[in-house]
Amino acid sequence: MYKSCALVLVGSAFLVPTCPAFADGTNAKEEKTRLVTAKPTYRVLYNQDDSNFFQRGGNTPKAVQRMVDEVAAGGADVFLVNPNSQRTSYPSKAWQTYWEGYKKGDRSFFGDIPENTIEGRIIWVESMMELAQQGDYLATALARCHERGIAPGVSVRMNDMHDAPWPNSHLFNPFWKQNPQFRLKPWPGRSWGAEGLDYAHPEVREYYLSLIRELAQDYDFDVMELDFTRFPYYFSRDNIDRHCKTMTGFIREVRQILDSTGRHIALVPRIASSPGAARQLGFDVQAWAKKGLIDGITAAHFLSTAWDIETEQFRSLVGPEVAIYVGTESSADRRDGLPTRFIPESYEMLRGFAAGHLAAGADGVNTFNFFLVRQHIPGRTAQHFFAGLRQMRSLEEARNKPRVHLISADAVHWRIECDMPVQVPLSIRAWTERQFEMLLAAEGQGQKVQALVYFDGKARAQDLWLRIGLHYVGPAVEIRQGPQRKKKDGSSGKCKIAVFNVPSGVIKDGRNQLIIRSEKVSTTILGIDVHVR
Repeated sequence: MYKSCALVLVGSAFLVPTCPAFADGTNAKEEKTRLVTAKPTYRVLYNQDDSNFFQRGGNTPKAVQRMVDEVAAGGADVFLVNPNSQRTSYPSKAWQTYWEGYKKGDRSFFGDIPENTIEGRIIWVESMMELAQQGDYLATALARCHERGIAPGVSVRMNDMHDAPWPNSHLFNPFWKQNPQFRLKPWPGRSWGAEGLDYAHPEVREYYLSLIRELAQDYDFDVMELDFTRFPYYFSRDNIDRHCKTMTGFIREVRQILDSTGRHIALVPRIASSPGAARQLGFDVQAWAKKGLIDGITAAHFLSTAWDIETEQFRSLVGPEVAIYVGTESSADRRDGLPTRFIPESYEMLRGFAAGHLAAGADGVNTFNFFLVRQHIPGRTAQHFFAGLRQMRSLEEARNKPRVHLISADAVHWRIECDMPVQVPLSIRAWTERQFEMLLAAEGQGQKVQALVYFDGKARAQDLWLRIGLHYVGPAVEIRQGPQRKKKDGSSGKCKIAVFNVPSGVIKDGRNQLIIRSEKVSTTILGIDVHVR
């Protein structure tokens, strides 16, 4: 891909001269030297979005500090402050703020959003205004990170399209509203992100670079996340190679901006959950790594938790010196017709998610929308809730504690084209078998393993058989009654759970194949949990 270059040691870092003959045709003279440091050692990154704090009435510097304190005490290594969607939540000079042009009591400011949502938006915008009169939200949060010993970070949303159904919403900035020629052409199935900005236009790229310049030059932080997953579309679907070249050039410009500050800022883009899906959207992570443009990546689904991220394939492309983080969402899974489970509600699920991916070679976990679940757990203190972050720091610690691994399961309307392919629901005809994949971690000493298969059908325990990789597990030991399931035809009823006792040593670290056979009757698999206790 490129010619080798000499490395000049400067302290504990390297100045790397740019090499000629890059795959995208870049001339070496166009490249700047960059500062390369060791691979990041962060284990848990926490993302705080741009609005939730204000929606809950946060409007003082002390409240901002408390927001950071809770996460720092919970065990995260990095606090990623998201300062923007299409507007900014801090007093930016580069972009329009959320509150610019708003006058108290002016409901028309919010545009064509539903009337019943305006009161909440008033709290949101007025909280930002009140805080801005007392200080800079972003500067306050980053300074508190330094004080609490947690790495300060910034997460930039690269094409946010919240409020897409209401094109006159106050969330949309003038650049988007006044330049329809710079928008993506709608494509069936792209839903919210269908009319985002098209990065094929240099004007769009420069618009985002202007925000990144301001952040890098005016604020003190250690990590920058480019959030390409909120929302995931940046190009049309006509020429993937060209789009990858364009986006690699954009990432190079971001790297140069960060390096121009004279300090090393780790660049960690958040992208799709598989390398193929990422490249389809214009993100060539292999090129980014080989050119030394990034320090890490986060792989994640759009609006759900992916329990089977292709960590191993990412590692083969980016090499050992780029950190790989796996992203969680607030929902653990959305099984067809069954109640949604939320991953921060359960330390066991948090351990299971982290253990499976860490065993597969990930360097850590990046949480998204974690805070949304706090309201679902009455009586749980902030200390107890955020301590769930600490449960994901170590494979060694998680291995020897109770944990639950899930198979990725999402209702169809929550999935987008760059998420991992669905594995459930899936029907198995009588006398046939189907294979599923799960990322697992082998049990610790003295622990026992059970596989719980949620299904719909008339199968008895002796009708369902399980094999894991090379190992025969045998028929289910019992059938339990499962949760209520709402079907698409409007009917509802209890699903069932087939329970399998898994012998010691059967599951392995990393990717495991679970083969389920249904005898005598057809069966619809709704979900699979693996419990290690």
